[in-house]
Amino acid sequence: MRKEPSRAPGPVVERFDGVVLHSGEPFTIVYGPGVSDVFIDTAYQVCTLEQVLWRLLRAEGYARIVFGSTDQPVYFRDSASRDLCRRSATGRPSSPTGPRTMRTPGMSGPMGNLLVTRVRAPAEERSPAEPPAPASGVSDPFAVMTLTGYLQQNGPRTAVVIPHAENYLRYNQAPRALAGAMAHWARRHDNGNLWVLVFGQDTLEDTAQYVEGCRGYPPLETFVREQAGRSGPGRSGAVRIGDPHAAETERLIHRVRLRSGLRLDDWRELDTIVKAMATHPEKARAWKAWLERLATAPGGELTVAAVREKGADVSAADSRSPWERLAAMPGLDAVRAHFEQLRASVETLDALRAEGRTTAVEPPSLHLVFSGNPGTGKTTVARLVGELYRDLGLLRRGHVVETKTSDLVAGYVGQTAGLTNATVDRALEGVLFIDEAYGLSDQREGFGGEAIQTLVARMENDRGRLVVILAGYPDKMREFLAADLGLPSRVTVLDFPDYPPQTLYSIALRRLTECGATPSSETEGQLREIVFGMHRTRDESFGNARDMRTLADSVFDRWAGRVRGRLEVPAAPVDIPESYRGFLPRPAPDPTESLAELDRYVGLGPVRETLTDLVKRIRLRQARGQDGFAPPHLLFTGPPGTGKTTVARLVGRIFRDLGLLRKGHVVEAGRATLVGEYQGHTAPLVRKAVQEALDGVLFIDEAYSLVSDARYGGYGKEAIDTLVPEMENRRGRLVVIAAGYPREMDTFLAANPGLGSRFTTRVPFPHYDTDDLVEILGRMAAEENCTLAEGVRERAGAWLGGTRLANPAEFGNARTVRKLLELMEARMADRYARGGAEDPAPSEYVPEDVPAPPVT
Repeated sequence: MRKEPSRAPGPVVERFDGVVLHSGEPFTIVYGPGVSDVFIDTAYQVCTLEQVLWRLLRAEGYARIVFGSTDQPVYFRDSASRDLCRRSATGRPSSPTGPRTMRTPGMSGPMGNLLVTRVRAPAEERSPAEPPAPASGVSDPFAVMTLTGYLQQNGPRTAVVIPHAENYLRYNQAPRALAGAMAHWARRHDNGNLWVLVFGQDTLEDTAQYVEGCRGYPPLETFVREQAGRSGPGRSGAVRIGDPHAAETERLIHRVRLRSGLRLDDWRELDTIVKAMATHPEKARAWKAWLERLATAPGGELTVAAVREKGADVSAADSRSPWERLAAMPGLDAVRAHFEQLRASVETLDALRAEGRTTAVEPPSLHLVFSGNPGTGKTTVARLVGELYRDLGLLRRGHVVETKTSDLVAGYVGQTAGLTNATVDRALEGVLFIDEAYGLSDQREGFGGEAIQTLVARMENDRGRLVVILAGYPDKMREFLAADLGLPSRVTVLDFPDYPPQTLYSIALRRLTECGATPSSETEGQLREIVFGMHRTRDESFGNARDMRTLADSVFDRWAGRVRGRLEVPAAPVDIPESYRGFLPRPAPDPTESLAELDRYVGLGPVRETLTDLVKRIRLRQARGQDGFAPPHLLFTGPPGTGKTTVARLVGRIFRDLGLLRKGHVVEAGRATLVGEYQGHTAPLVRKAVQEALDGVLFIDEAYSLVSDARYGGYGKEAIDTLVPEMENRRGRLVVIAAGYPREMDTFLAANPGLGSRFTTRVPFPHYDTDDLVEILGRMAAEENCTLAEGVRERAGAWLGGTRLANPAEFGNARTVRKLLELMEARMADRYARGGAEDPAPSEYVPEDVPAPPVT
């Protein structure tokens, strides 16, 4: 399932992938947090990186392995390499009893042809910031000539290793010679020899910046910078040494146990301890020192609690396997099925290989896309994936690196690839979890596209060492996958559905009891109503399990403040915050009370009758103990000025009081706000209006204008086609009221086959007769604290009737009454102006204030 590192004869260290040692590149760059660490090989020996490198190089066939540093310009770790350096130019070995001299022509230096060697490893290198001690025996210019001379020879096969490259580059006394040697070697490195430079930087990007900061080694700068921007397994010329894996960590524990007497409190905890230590970003050197201190401490034992105190992430009091923890997560049947199928495939392939039977089956893709709304378990499962894959042998460490778009995208050209590669490097042998991954495609005009391309390349080239999990909202993740053609074929998409209300209720109740509060039965019932209401009215921001934890925590806080340590007192309904009480059901009010406000308006008898019937149906269902029903979409038909907008606002409040709508607000819309200016612009406008009206009313006046707009080349049909599915999908959370003239509204319904079945209730608004109009006039005047004198009503009725006859199409019913009142007020003002200053301001309209009716 995964590519194994090169295996040297004898003990093995898993952290170093030896394949990089025969990459064909002029240099091999070794970097990462592990270069200064110690390694515990499969023989339980503690090794330094120099020892590991020497062993791997020897296994790769390098007969002469030479080391160089600021303190030891030329030294060896084995006598065979030293003896090979003593051979003469003709290839004959020098006398073993004679003086140790170098007979290579042109290589004499300040000490003549005396060969200075050191077989033992140098002392621990100082940090690059410290000045070096003077080198003894061989000057830097001569050392550079010596080392590069070995590299340029065609035999024996040679590797030159610089274990502390930062010091070597910064403090070398022959930088020009060294830079020239690197330039020559970069052009001609085809003789099978190898130049290895070891840097202590955490990432290759940091290494590139350090080399560039030395300002003297252009060939190396170019090489490292190219490696930092390149994708691939080890990037062919570079390898990162990370923190120890689980197998190495377990060997370290047993070594300290056998050598120092470390005690293990409970052997059943060993697996949990090993996994926690392996996923914690800590060097083996530090773990070794801690374990040895623990072994000698009074009563010191290695326990889960001790590891947790050290800072490693151990699930509190949870000894379950990751498979058991995944199985305990509710509502993730499809997700569990995927990982169980993966486990079955891995076990089958392993069994086939164990029997020596080859198989043509391709290993499954390990990269994943988690598609779901907030709080559906994406992050929790991502943290489990590392453990699941490690148990299956697909990853060595299984740690999880959680990152965001800002960690992958730089602010200027040329840096994004390096930043992305550096982040991927930290996740090697584990999981890279990118939440809200669609942020990369959202900024493709910037440098997000470069990050995606780099990520896709690493996902392919580092298969077996890296698992990438991309997570986000379903719609946005579909757009993200379409941003790069290479993405969909490399990932498996797992859907994380919203939790059903019963599951959400169980999560909230469990959280409350885990916190320490015991809810009463009445409280449990109200919490259930609240959770079901939250689920019914959820939108894109709904946090699923996250919102349940917030609910439970808020109840706990109020309970704790009330009981003040009296833990036997149960959580009561009073502990439920007011902000959640809006989700509790309310008994339907008396129809007379609910519709009383309609009685203030004239001529709305048919409207009142329709709404009264609706209220009675709801009360009947409640009396039977049945749930309410989704409020219907309404069609208001009638001429202008008959109260349609006013009644729409009343409907929102009435439906809210009846518990049919949570908010009951009204969003007014029309052709200008729903229809865009170009293809594709209209649907987002309609969805935006629907989103604003959720849990309330979307009132579309003169809705027939959408049809007429479509006839004249507009995009009204697109608005209607978008609105129809929204009316169905948002049923129970949205009431659409479409209003207009009766005949035109029939045309509107015919524009889409789904409209007629969506608007199930038609509310007629007939023309007001003259008596109704005069009554409306009197009420309007009364609202302004004015009265009508004797004879005003008759003259007003004559004016209204004449105006209707003169221009029936433009007659606006109550709007025309408002216009009449404005004319009457103007005449009252003129009458007041003609009177004396001592006269009080009039508040009564007289007959002469009413204009004469128009001549028909």
